[in-house]
Amino acid sequence: MVSADFAEQWRSMQKTFLPTELFSATLRENARHFWENQEKALDALQALSSGWFERRHVGTRSAREAAEHMCGTETFVDLVQAYQNWASGAFERAVADGVSWQQQIMAITGALASPPLAPLATEKEVQPVRSEAKAPARSKTP
Repeated sequence: MVSADFAEQWRSMQKTFLPTELFSATLRENARHFWENQEKALDALQALSSGWFERRHVGTRSAREAAEHMCGTETFVDLVQAYQNWASGAFERAVADGVSWQQQIMAITGALASPPLAPLATEKEVQPVRSEAKAPARSKTP
């Protein structure tokens, strides 16, 4: 019987101090958006790291193949050509890293930009009016 009494007291306090009918829908929606944004940020980080590791694997295989090719060349020109082929691939991967990082960072910051309890767009009915201070009226008499 005591636990039922505490439960009733808790419900009474909630009704008194937390008008749930007013805030619960907003809080529920904000919480849902917050955790969806967390998922988006995690997905973006996972894509970023997976892409980075894939490019590192490609780079390692490419460097190994270039080293094998350079060690097997008979002329200096062939050696330089093998190095240039490897270097151009390394440059392309470095550029891809930069583009990937930029895209993913934008996705992450976009997902984390809104605070978890911000008002929803539909609740922004009243736009704040910008008050402009008026200059005091000047007297026409000198």
